[in-house]
Amino acid sequence: MKQARIKITLALLALTGVLMAQTFESRGIAYRIDGENAIVVSKAEKYGGEITIPAEVRHGGKCYRVTEIGERAFAGCRKLMSVIATGNSLLKVGNAAFSGCMFLECVVLPQSVTTIGDDAFHMTNVATIQLPSSLTSLGKRAFYFSALTEINLPPSLTTVDQRTFAGCNSLVRVRIPATTTQIADDAFYNCPNLKNILVDPANPVYVPSTNGSLKRK
Repeated sequence: MKQARIKITLALLALTGVLMAQTFESRGIAYRIDGENAIVVSKAEKYGGEITIPAEVRHGGKCYRVTEIGERAFAGCRKLMSVIATGNSLLKVGNAAFSGCMFLECVVLPQSVTTIGDDAFHMTNVATIQLPSSLTSLGKRAFYFSALTEINLPPSLTTVDQRTFAGCNSLVRVRIPATTTQIADDAFYNCPNLKNILVDPANPVYVPSTNGSLKRK
């Protein structure tokens, strides 16, 4: 029994060593190695101020493409004010990546991003953001209770999920392209100042609205 415990302990130590070797920090940002790529992860010291996420990062003499902002990577970082992702390697913003970043005002994402996860920008102070032209997946409650004032859905986005923009008190205008044909009934729930929903005339499902409610043809 004692030998078995020793073996388990050694195995756990070895696994811990591997995980530590796969995680590193560069210019104040923590990353986890994932094959040939790097994923931004959270760290013990909370992020703050202005952060630039590069397209590539070097570690151990090797260059890794930064392809993802991991799940809860910046969650709860109340001192974080600005995040700019450069280049065109970033593909995904993970679930709750920026949730609770109450003073986050500026977010710049590259056009390469295809996925923004559930609760990604929940309870942030982001008033404006350009959604990437390659975006195909926008998660539930992605901008729930954020400070958005206007949003333009990209043509690449066909579906808007449950409560994606719910609780956005400052939201006044939404633009829907012809290709966005599936929008959850509560996607804009409790947006009291939303008056103008502008819809491309070629959209086969929705029509423009001036009272903040989605209207179908």
